Amino acid sequence: MTQHLVSRRLRAPLLAAFLGLTACTGFELNPPPPAMIKADAANVTDPREIVALVPDAASAARLLKGASAQGFVLREENDLNALNLKMQRYTIPEPLDGPGAIAALETIEPRSTAGVNHAYKPAAASLDYAGTLMAWPATACRAQGPVGMLDTAIDATIPELSGVTIHQAAFQRGSAAGPRHGTEVASVLADPRRLTGVTLYNAAVIGRSARGQQESGVDSMLEALDWMAANGVRLVNISLAGPYNKLLDRGIDVAAARGMTIVAAVGNDGAASNPRYPAALDNVIAVTAVDANKSIYRDAVRGSFVDVAAPGVDVMISMGGRTHFATGTSIATPFVTARLASDPALFKAGTGAVRKALTRTAVDLGDPGADPVFGAGLAIASASCSPG
Repeated sequence: MTQHLVSRRLRAPLLAAFLGLTACTGFELNPPPPAMIKADAANVTDPREIVALVPDAASAARLLKGASAQGFVLREENDLNALNLKMQRYTIPEPLDGPGAIAALETIEPRSTAGVNHAYKPAAASLDYAGTLMAWPATACRAQGPVGMLDTAIDATIPELSGVTIHQAAFQRGSAAGPRHGTEVASVLADPRRLTGVTLYNAAVIGRSARGQQESGVDSMLEALDWMAANGVRLVNISLAGPYNKLLDRGIDVAAARGMTIVAAVGNDGAASNPRYPAALDNVIAVTAVDANKSIYRDAVRGSFVDVAAPGVDVMISMGGRTHFATGTSIATPFVTARLASDPALFKAGTGAVRKALTRTAVDLGDPGADPVFGAGLAIASASCSPG
């Protein structure tokens, strides 16, 4: 059996070097082609570490004794009881490298499987994937004018928003909701890595209603839009979703006719949900959420009204010096709002022109052309933004 193992190593040295082979025939390894193994040769957590698996205490003791005699230093030994294995981690002695260490350990104990400690990363290319996914310029863009938000209040004291000029007004009924949601949305919209020179008008519309829920009434939303219009705000982010209301329909229709572009979240009520508003109104840009692999957020509302998608699953947000991850169409929406705020050609273009431009430049996802899941596809950052 040992002769078979040695001859197999001679036929496929790369395979043996980087995966490690066992002289025990109780299971099968399923390695990829040697060229693929070679390509990942340097992808290890520590080039001076080797790991070995053995099936029992006796083989573990033999391996430790023999490895120590050859200069290997035991780092750690763990019992993998549920797998009926024991795992040993060693420092590789000079001048051995990974391939040499594998060969040495498996020769000392033929029942062992030795291998380098390959590194495995999250499926996303980066934990902070959003800017890359949208092809945001390496240099931040400058906001073309004031931007509005309808949300909770914003914690304007966090250092991440120190470069943002924030105007706030309260329109909620009852006690105000905590500022977390609004602060998350603002931190995405005005992230200085993407957008600088931001003047943000935030309308706190979410409070505790008569039925005891943290929510906004249509009256609060209409008063907030009126405040936005009075302050010359032409671009408004609404990360709220709910039922159709003819009062809201009329108010947004008037705001849009006067040049206001409203960007809203499609909602997180699931694929089988009815359309959510204001996103489903004709004169609103409706945004859905995708993850780092461009897959749809499982709870996103679907429908023919969906315009574009943006990052909205496990988005990394820094607030008050602490980092956390946020998910939802509420988080995807400010990425599109920031994209419009950075674009000299679209900032004051109006909803119709904005929709056409976003459709033309989006990266198609899902079924060819616009579809009820992704809309026109992934929104891409403006190539003509002014550097911040």
